Amino acid sequence: MNRNRIDILGVQIDALTMSQALKKAEELARDRKAHYIVTPNPEFVMQSLKDGHFREVVNGADLALADGIGILWAAKFLSIPLSRVAWWARVQAWMQLFIIGVGVVIYPKWLTSVVPERITGVDMLWEISKLASEKNLSIFLLGAAPGVAYEVSRKLQMLYPRLQIAEVMAGPPYEPEAEVLDRIKQVKPHFIFLAFPATEQLRWMRQYTHQLNRGVLMGIGGAFDFIVGATSINDPTKGAKAVRAPQFLQRRGLEWVWRYLTQPWRKDRIKTATIEFMRTVLEYKLARH
Repeated sequence: MNRNRIDILGVQIDALTMSQALKKAEELARDRKAHYIVTPNPEFVMQSLKDGHFREVVNGADLALADGIGILWAAKFLSIPLSRVAWWARVQAWMQLFIIGVGVVIYPKWLTSVVPERITGVDMLWEISKLASEKNLSIFLLGAAPGVAYEVSRKLQMLYPRLQIAEVMAGPPYEPEAEVLDRIKQVKPHFIFLAFPATEQLRWMRQYTHQLNRGVLMGIGGAFDFIVGATSINDPTKGAKAVRAPQFLQRRGLEWVWRYLTQPWRKDRIKTATIEFMRTVLEYKLARH
């Protein structure tokens, strides 16, 4: 199948709406082979620049969805041409950087002319669960701290009573990896949601996709924690519970501000995904020009 993919610093993103992504996800789930879906954000892109193997696994995904307003911003910014005059091109690039940055906050829809929609892991979890309940497909919830995935399963089944939840497991380091893999092979779910850090998600996809007869592995990071308000498994302080940013901040690309305020231990990651990412995209655009 031909894929409309956008290159962001070497990472390939599928330019799809949520409805298109769900249609493709259902096709993958009904296939007699295993597949995997990734949701790259600016942190993925920055990690891919340092780690070619990481980038290779991301680009090998059957579906790569833009998780993060920064991806939409970069796609829009890189699509606007520059002058052939070097000094004026540099001025133009900085002007574009500022104008598009302001545009993210004032009129977010302006960004969707290249990549049409931001599709986060947590949104896909909700939407795929709804799809699965309607299409007689099953899901497997894996990851987060013990008990968290079970609470997520209860919430999902309250919302979608017909949803088939094949299994719920915390997985490593709480349960042996081999035991988890054996269970996946036994219950043969259509979707396996991996609530793991990015590098661990991709390791599972790289290592185990070819061992399964069917199913779609999808990394969703801290989605379970957001859904039930659990303390993030990565939080070194074991402090505040994970709460997703209000909708108006999400729509205007300011979710990072909320995370900075509510999860200050992530400040280095937030800096990488905002300031460093924007500077790297700017340098790439000028170097390419």
